[in-house]
Amino acid sequence: MEKLFVAVFLIAIVVATVAIQPDTGITASDLDMSNLNDANDKKKRFFDFMRPIINDENEKILKLRKQLLAAKEHNNNKIFVARVAKQYSVDWDPKKENWDKLLERVDTIALELSLAQSADESAWGQSRFAKQGNNFFGQWCYTKGCGIIPAERNRGSTHEVTRFNSINDSVRSYIKTINTGRVYARLRKVRRENRAAGKQPDAKAQAGGLIKYSQRGEAYVKEIRALIRVNKKLMLGI
Repeated sequence: MEKLFVAVFLIAIVVATVAIQPDTGITASDLDMSNLNDANDKKKRFFDFMRPIINDENEKILKLRKQLLAAKEHNNNKIFVARVAKQYSVDWDPKKENWDKLLERVDTIALELSLAQSADESAWGQSRFAKQGNNFFGQWCYTKGCGIIPAERNRGSTHEVTRFNSINDSVRSYIKTINTGRVYARLRKVRRENRAAGKQPDAKAQAGGLIKYSQRGEAYVKEIRALIRVNKKLMLGI
């Protein structure tokens, strides 16, 4: 009886330990870019790898959006709504609820746009920042030790390239940045107009709102649009 108790106790410890293990997500080491036949093979492998990660994060945003729409329809869950508004940097007055702005921000990013930017910013997953920091979108941070110091950082600059625990975290941070950054208001406006017209997200039109994403400005927008135009079928897995 005593042996049985000990065995059950040990099993319980193992199960509990497994249960509390953090979900580390997918990392750059999971992306195998070896033994490639040609450029299209490289692109397909990258897009097939990134697509489910991006779709998963977009699904989470859609779920949150549906919860907000339900709260708006039934005029309830006000604490929850106020908390989400704060997370998305929306001023929220209970007497004058800014639903238009909140719903404009809590929305998905076009799949092709996310794939194009991740390919461009991570050098198809092969950049130093992608491999060492799971950073697939070139995000910066400004606290010492928060990331990886760029080799060619300008004198006087203090930024680092953010280090993420997983690519999932990188995608999540990227989407949040696009949804809350003031400089991406144009992108969100295009997205809102697409949705209001009942159209599918227009990735190339949304790309016009990325003028401030890179120091390259308009040249960066043209490059992202070209990536989408040339690789659309591969991006969608067609």
